[in-house]
Amino acid sequence: MIEVNSLGKRFDDLEVLKGIDIQIGAKEIVVLIGPSGSGKSTLLRCLNGLEEPTEGTIRVGGIEWNQAMSANMKKEAIRGIRNLTGMVFQSFHLFPHMTVLENVTMAPMTAKKMPKEQAVRLAESLLSKVGLLEKRDVYPSKLSGGQQQRVAIARSLAMQPQIMLFDEPTSALDPELTGEVLAVMKQLAKEGMTMIVVTHEMKFAREVANRVIFMADGIIQEEGVPKQFFAQPQTERARKFLRQLDQQPD
Repeated sequence: MIEVNSLGKRFDDLEVLKGIDIQIGAKEIVVLIGPSGSGKSTLLRCLNGLEEPTEGTIRVGGIEWNQAMSANMKKEAIRGIRNLTGMVFQSFHLFPHMTVLENVTMAPMTAKKMPKEQAVRLAESLLSKVGLLEKRDVYPSKLSGGQQQRVAIARSLAMQPQIMLFDEPTSALDPELTGEVLAVMKQLAKEGMTMIVVTHEMKFAREVANRVIFMADGIIQEEGVPKQFFAQPQTERARKFLRQLDQQPD
């Protein structure tokens, strides 16, 4: 479903990603963990075309992007990849002047030219999925942070993606609101959605991920199934990271 080869990303003299290689199968749930500044979010942004890699190749669902392509070919590839992927950010990015329903229907109506009636039916089913159908006519300012993030997930799903990318979706939320967002993500995983999740929620990684990828200093230091990774990390860098997590107060 996703294949990344020798992916690199620089910002001026700062090398953020250094030769990343990843393969992710359909319906696989991969959690990216690691210290701040390790390149996790930059990797997600490269996958979705929000950042242009400095080098390497990305293939998503058979669509390839590489640095050697012409500018027009790159644009076409990114458009195709974005049609296959949905992305949820730390910040909710809802349109404040639109109701919940309008936020969810806008993208399929404008990008996919979906008729309004069909878009409304789709939005209502997705809002029901995330437990917010009764909020369809409410504006974002009247919602809690957890509710806003669930609307953001519904909005991404409205484009009917094959892959969902989550960039620390609960980091801006109070602990009591985190659970409701993670519950929606767990349900998506059960339904077979291919997902890449950047998160500091280790309980989610243990329970839901098929594979954990540990990044630090712009490279993949280690990867494995959650049970093996958390019980017996193979690298000192991973052991140090997990020890620091254990020392954090609840």
